Amino acid sequence: MSETPDTKPNEGAAAAEPAAKKGGGAVAMILGILLPAILAGAASFGGARVAGAHQPAPHVEGAQHVEAKPPGPTVALDPFLVSVPDAKGKSHPMKLSVAVEFGGLVHDEAALKAFVPRIRDAVLAYMRTLSYEEALESAHSDKLRDELLERCKKAGASGAERVLITDLVSQ
Repeated sequence: MSETPDTKPNEGAAAAEPAAKKGGGAVAMILGILLPAILAGAASFGGARVAGAHQPAPHVEGAQHVEAKPPGPTVALDPFLVSVPDAKGKSHPMKLSVAVEFGGLVHDEAALKAFVPRIRDAVLAYMRTLSYEEALESAHSDKLRDELLERCKKAGASGAERVLITDLVSQ
């Protein structure tokens, strides 16, 4: 057996090793590229789903901004002192200050003041029907304003547009 000086017995084995490493390296390289790509795709999909769940309200082209009109003449009533019972029957003193806002069509302050005794009577009559818990409950305040407005209108102050509760103190 004669060996040629150009080929060595270990050369064939050395050439086979890089081929084997190359095959294993290809799998690692594919996983090295695909795994981050799959994770990035999943993260972007999840982000899109979360962002899509919280879409802002669509902008309406034809919508107009309504300006609040200035208040009309307002008559502030003297404070009311009322005694209201709680659920157990215990009486609680309450101080209530109310102002009635009239529409812009009413310009005569003297005509508005003529309704003050009637409005006071209507407010006192309603406040005496309330319980302590109802009077102080914040969710009930809109109902209180609406009911007082209705009673003011029934008392003859038909130009009344709003009742403002300017002070409410209770013990």
